[in-house]
Amino acid sequence: MGYLKLSGGLPLLAVLALLASASPAHAQFARNSNAPINGSADNVDYRQEVTILSGQVDVRQGEVRILSDKMFIYNGEGGSGGAAFDDVDRIEAIGNFFYLTPDQEVRGKKGVYEQSTDTFTVTGDVILLQGPENVVTGDKLIYNLTNNQARVVGTCKGRKCGREGRVNILIKNTNSENQ
Repeated sequence: MGYLKLSGGLPLLAVLALLASASPAHAQFARNSNAPINGSADNVDYRQEVTILSGQVDVRQGEVRILSDKMFIYNGEGGSGGAAFDDVDRIEAIGNFFYLTPDQEVRGKKGVYEQSTDTFTVTGDVILLQGPENVVTGDKLIYNLTNNQARVVGTCKGRKCGREGRVNILIKNTNSENQ
């Protein structure tokens, strides 16, 4: 399988590899980062196995940032509601979802991290931007952190769909000048 290169010479899968990753013990929104996780929201509600952040949720780790309207952080068995980012099983970020790094931006309606499958899934009008001119759009982006494979899928197949419901890619040709 060949790799699709975006501007800057990075393979598309390497770009997607910058998406959030987590381990069973501690959440990691920034790949290979031991930086502390800082979060803010208008409201925080601690319950048994879930912490709910709502209203302009902004969670950061190093240079990585996740924004959403609401975030549910599900703790593993025996997790305490007060330890929002310890022993994370699942994270759901809903409404106006953004995943921002210095090099890329992922947008959608919902972002979900599943520790059991080590996957990060973004759904609902997904847009992946790298740099100012490289864009991938689709209905769902699925990134498996274990094997570093990413997939963008649409809801419609074939030419009859036009651009609606299909995966669309715009990549700037870095080898051409003044085109």
